[in-house]
Order: sequence, then structure tokens, then C-alpha cells
Amino acid sequence: MKDTKKLAVVVGRFQTPYLHEGHRYLIEAARQKCQTLMVVVGVNEACASHNDPLDFQTRAIMIQADFPAANVFKLKDHPSDEEWSNRLDQLITENFPEHEPVLIGSRDSFLPYYKGQHPVEEVTPKTQTATGTQLRQAVAEQVLDCAEFRAGVIYANTVQNFPTSFQAIDAVIRHSTQPKVIVGRKTGEKGWRFPGGFVDPGDPSLERAVKREVREEVGDIEIDDIKYVCSIRVDDYRYRKSQHKIMTALFEVIYIYGPIKAGDDLEEIRWQDIEGLTDCLVEEHKPLAEAFIQKYNKH
Repeated sequence: MKDTKKLAVVVGRFQTPYLHEGHRYLIEAARQKCQTLMVVVGVNEACASHNDPLDFQTRAIMIQADFPAANVFKLKDHPSDEEWSNRLDQLITENFPEHEPVLIGSRDSFLPYYKGQHPVEEVTPKTQTATGTQLRQAVAEQVLDCAEFRAGVIYANTVQNFPTSFQAIDAVIRHSTQPKVIVGRKTGEKGWRFPGGFVDPGDPSLERAVKREVREEVGDIEIDDIKYVCSIRVDDYRYRKSQHKIMTALFEVIYIYGPIKAGDDLEEIRWQDIEGLTDCLVEEHKPLAEAFIQKYNKH
């Protein structure tokens, strides 16, 4: 018989396209124990990613579709287990002050991280189920021909996708003795541009990103004396109608030695006199040239 005074609390991320057998077994076990069921969904406030692709509302609808009586709440992640546990206890108290909570989880659930005041109980599914990672990977490899799939893609790239300023770098590679810099030209473009590109998540610093991009676009050359010049929002045609934008950091570097060779997405590179630099560049790089020349003339 269910205890009407007790509250069964299940905490999980539920980042799956549907509730798998482990989820269903856990929630059903909790529902059988207590009259009142509370499901707490972990929320990461960062941008959606392959580990956290679904927002809270999407997961809440999924849970309540299978368990209509479940009271679903969200709880933001926190780096401290103690603080996260305190917030979980507070969420329980605020919404169910008259109940006696018992927190129910599986072996690989939140239980080892919980440092709060309420009793916990471990429930183990009878059979091994696919992990959330495996289910997400299987879904990620499919493109479905249906309106619902396309609607989901649109939703993920509008509601969930916060406006982002993507970080890029550009490099003014200056000759050590002559008033010249290296510029490159992409296929199909008449204007020239500074070598550069997006910062990779693996780059430990913008300076290291400069070194990587220079090697990728200009060849295996040696550069030195990397100095920050300015930062400018780039008027990139790919992002003019997008909520996302590109922010580039311009660096001045000194060419030491090595043969220059066009690489990555550049068709051609050359040494360009500083005197006519601005005029030869594509429109989005002209402000970069003006900032560099202004600093160059001061010295």
C-alpha cells in the first residue's frame, strides 16, 4: 500500500529521445512506493551540446507523457555537490512541505553526489539497458524524412541556441625589415585578406590559435613577437541574417623564416606593401587594416 505521507523523488538528466527501460523502471518503482511522485530534471545552463541536447521543457513533456501524475521540476547544475544538494532539499521543501521525502536512484545515478538531509534508496533495474550516450549517438546518425524531425531541428537552432559571438583570430604577418605583410586570397574572391580563422576549443590561448592558423594557411613558417592589436566584430556575409556573429582578435606577428605556401582554404598568398594594404583587402578586413596601420604609424 502506498504511503500518502511520503514523497518519492527521482533525479535525472533524461537526455534521451524517449524514456529507456532504466528510466521507466526507476520512475515506476518510485511511483509504486509513494502516493506522490516528484521528478527533478538536471539542467545545464550552457549552450545545448551532444551531452545535453534537450531543454527542460522538452524533457518534462516526455516524462509526463508516460507518467502523467509526475510532478516535474528543474534543478540547475552546480559545481559543488554540497550546494547542489542544498538546492535540491530546498526545492523539495518549497513544493512539498508536508511530505516525508525519500530520494530514489539507480547505481549510476545522482545518489553518490547527494549530500543532503533526506534518506536515499537504491533501485537496480533487472536488465541492462542502453545508456543515454548510446541512444543519443544512434539518433545523431539518422536523418528522418518527416515534418516532426524538421520541426525539431528548427526548434533546436532557434529556441535552444543562444545568440553567440564566435571567436576568431586574424594575423598581420609583418616582414622583419621591409614594410610588407602577408595576405591571402580565397577561391572566387577578388580581394585579399589576413590569414586567420576560428579559434578551436582545443586552443589553450588566442596566441596559440594564431600560431596554428598561420601554419595552416601560410605554411610551416616561423613567427615571433605576437602582439595584440584590436578586436572587431566581422561583417561576415554568412552571419548577416543570423543572430550569431563573429568577433575576431587581430594580432601582429613578425615573420622570421620559412617558405610561404597557401594552405587550408586560401588559393594564393603574397607579400603586400603596407602602403596599399587597405585598398586590396575584402570589405570585412578593411577595419582590421586601418587599426593595424594606425598602430604601425605610431611606431
